[in-house]
Amino acid sequence: MNSINASTGFSPFHLHIGRFPRLLPPFILPDEHNADTHNTANFLSKWELDVAEAQDNLLAAKTSQATSADKHCAPNPAYNVSDLVMLSTHNQRCYYI
Repeated sequence: MNSINASTGFSPFHLHIGRFPRLLPPFILPDEHNADTHNTANFLSKWELDVAEAQDNLLAAKTSQATSADKHCAPNPAYNVSDLVMLSTHNQRCYYI
């Protein structure tokens, strides 16, 4: 759950909670005036930026994967009018029986 996804660049925990999980409980109590933990607006804006970056990374990964998959496809054959072709009716047998 905490491993970083190759496509998004973030762990699911980080995108869901907005921070990395704590592995050990803190030994020092947090300062009540700590701006990082109490400034909700900054936290939410950083969280939204992380989610937007993950979406951008997913789109880039999707494009890269599509380009890589298209390299292995054969080009479409060029058919002309009146060319004879064979059609597969394997998935439509119930209509012809």
